[in-house]
Amino acid sequence: MKTAILATPRATDIPVVTGATYIGVDAGALRLQEAGIAPAFAVGDFDSMSPDALEQMKKTVPIERHPVMKDESDAELAVAIAKEKGFDRIVLAGAFGGRVDHTIANLRLLAYRARNLVLYDQGQVAFCLEAGVHRLPARFRNVSFFALEPSVITLEGFLYPLDSRAIDVADIYTLSNSIVAKEGIVTIASGAVLCVMTDR
Repeated sequence: MKTAILATPRATDIPVVTGATYIGVDAGALRLQEAGIAPAFAVGDFDSMSPDALEQMKKTVPIERHPVMKDESDAELAVAIAKEKGFDRIVLAGAFGGRVDHTIANLRLLAYRARNLVLYDQGQVAFCLEAGVHRLPARFRNVSFFALEPSVITLEGFLYPLDSRAIDVADIYTLSNSIVAKEGIVTIASGAVLCVMTDR
């Protein structure tokens, strides 16, 4: 699987994945360098970096710079580039920190633009589950599910199991479940579901 790790300026916990390509989102390129990871390139308007820091980074990192006044967020630009380059799995590190509107925008990127996107932050991860059987590790305290479209879900090995339960996009009763077995088995008979796993 071809994986891209996109680091935002708020990324403090960057996953280490063998063979992954690391991409800086704006000043997220600095977070990668601070973690001892060489970015393949960086993209954004770089309004969160000083001119001196940007010039210094240009010496070692290819830069794709965009205007500050633009229609896309820096994360959106980075995800689009990763998709164009054919990455099967795209991880956005630092996806939940900071402004609520940016968090919502990142969730909408996952739901409507790139369902192979994984949103990652300290002790939290969100990803899409489409039709099929999925096995989830029991290493997170809380697991929640939200329908991205009308869906039918079965949960086995959970504190609150479900059997072929229809859920709609307005439903929130699948909030705050937990895995009580060695793994949680999620069967999506139809539709697509946002899965959020957190230690908080």
